Amino acid sequence: MTTELAADVTIAVFGATGQTGRHVLNHARQQGLAVRALVRDPGKLRIETEGLTVIVGDFDNVAALRETVRGATHVICCAGGTYGKGYDKGMMTRFVARLWPILDAEVSVRTFLFQSVFFAPEPDGSNPVILKLLAPVAAFFTGATEMLRDNTAVTTFIAANRDVSFDTIVTRPGKIVDKQGGALLVPSQVPSFAAITFADLGAFTVGAVQDASLHGTYPFVAPKP
Repeated sequence: MTTELAADVTIAVFGATGQTGRHVLNHARQQGLAVRALVRDPGKLRIETEGLTVIVGDFDNVAALRETVRGATHVICCAGGTYGKGYDKGMMTRFVARLWPILDAEVSVRTFLFQSVFFAPEPDGSNPVILKLLAPVAAFFTGATEMLRDNTAVTTFIAANRDVSFDTIVTRPGKIVDKQGGALLVPSQVPSFAAITFADLGAFTVGAVQDASLHGTYPFVAPKP
């Protein structure tokens, strides 16, 4: 994994108050990295620290999006939506399409990482056979059908719009549990059904976005064997 000096890295986070995002923010600050976070409600942030810049706004606020990525070297989106009928159809596709030209215009941005859902295929529709069989059933019973469609559309959009000034990574973590972390996670070409923690996923994501070997890839996230 490529190592970058903390002074040269600024992480912009979308979804910073979410289950993964708050751990991304915490781990980045523990590593001494500057962080810029877009939030609708600053009161939901569980950290106050030097080096953290909070921008108040939502995904429809173009000015807030520009301010969030201003000066950022790496941009992470680990935002999501509610499961079931309450999911805002196409929300992430609309957001990424809105964000895309902003990222391209910000000369400091080197990498954009999008955290997708486990069952989402690669842009050409390829997926391990077991996921192809399980995806529609699992999505239906967990209420994630629209979320899966949306994340799949985001992956397709990213692949179709790679002619930009920054690199991209789409991660596909599996089952995530809200417990104490401590395990080392690694990118994988094959899906793992082992549970991982939000804390460990946050730490992995901060490292992954700085890893040039992952540029242009769609890795699953798994515990280190």
